[in-house]
Amino acid sequence: MEHEKINVSNIQRFCVHDGPGIRTVVFVVGCPLRCKWCQNPETLSGKCELMFNKELCAACDLCINTCPEKCIQWSEDTLVTDLNQCDRCFNCVEACPFQARQKSCQPYSVDALFKELMKDEVFYKNTEGGITMSGGEPMLSPDFCFELLNKVKQKGIHTAIETCGFTKWENFVKVAPVVDLFLYDIKLLDKDKHIEWTGQDNEIILSNLKRLLKLKKEVIVRIPLIPDVNDGEAFKNIVNDIAQYNSIDEIHILPFHQLGSSKYEMLGMSYALENLEEDNSDSVEQCKKYAERKGLKVSIGGSGL
Repeated sequence: MEHEKINVSNIQRFCVHDGPGIRTVVFVVGCPLRCKWCQNPETLSGKCELMFNKELCAACDLCINTCPEKCIQWSEDTLVTDLNQCDRCFNCVEACPFQARQKSCQPYSVDALFKELMKDEVFYKNTEGGITMSGGEPMLSPDFCFELLNKVKQKGIHTAIETCGFTKWENFVKVAPVVDLFLYDIKLLDKDKHIEWTGQDNEIILSNLKRLLKLKKEVIVRIPLIPDVNDGEAFKNIVNDIAQYNSIDEIHILPFHQLGSSKYEMLGMSYALENLEEDNSDSVEQCKKYAERKGLKVSIGGSGL
């Protein structure tokens, strides 16, 4: 019997940095971490949220008239939604002809998502590409991921999961048989710093990585490189730790960017790093050279951050 539906914020096609070949990356919602640099804030809560782009608003008042909770009002020259009062019925989304109001995600069953992903089957097979589950945190839905990726594997298509590692070990055991590649995020080794910047300590993350390697699965470590957070000695500490594992020979450096910063305003959320400079190319190059000196293959870029 098919498991319950999963909420998906985005299905991103023709990706080339999230596993071998041409891939489709599925961004599921729900995440146990609260990284201050997160560029996918719409995936955090695990629920479908209301997003409002005031630049697209034509001030037609249709959303006000359709809201049963009367939680949309004018404030000076813009519409404001009381998100504490809003019950996420999304009537205003349906009423808006300019797409200024959007749902942050859509629910998918395994069969529906599999059907959508197989629209690009020819590209996967011609390039030895495949499907990458990302988020958010896909490991929060291990039953769904197992069922979906099992169907993908039966088609002879490569599978990958990007994970922050903060989940029960049993979840890894469940999905591992149908996952060819784990893209495993490591942000910081220092426990206190990890709590400061992600909201959780990293003990379970580091423990799960060691146990995952014992399963003889292919693992690539991904490091989001955040200026003045982990692009100095903290990065070297991560690389030094990774280099001790003979089964890890590649890392991905994910340079910090601000491409998703506008989403915070659309969600009515504050963004701690809105003024952080995103041009850190010199630091990226220095970190790349250091990792290569340690014998690691380094790729730059990826869909997560």
